[in-house]
Amino acid sequence: MKQAIIDILFDEAKRLAKRRVDERMRVVVLIDLPTLWNSELLVFQDEEVLQSFMRRDSPHQKWIPIPYVRTFINQWGIQSDQDIRVYGFEEWIFDEEGEGREVWMLV
Repeated sequence: MKQAIIDILFDEAKRLAKRRVDERMRVVVLIDLPTLWNSELLVFQDEEVLQSFMRRDSPHQKWIPIPYVRTFINQWGIQSDQDIRVYGFEEWIFDEEGEGREVWMLV
């Protein structure tokens, strides 16, 4: 089931990227692991806004970069004709109990 959800998100992101009116716009698949509960498609007006979104370092929330591993794309069977940038983060929300979760962004 998770594979099907990721495939749908990725296919729709490709469709949106083809329809964008400005090449500077960034279409992103955000994958929330392990549950996929907060996975979503995001559209940013340009690279600067995307980079600003990824900077999370506050007293309440922190995104710690995870080293890029090419096998992430292979693990989920993502096929693409274009280059995909992959950003991985371990997310910590300090006012909630539990461990951090992984957030992956495919741009």
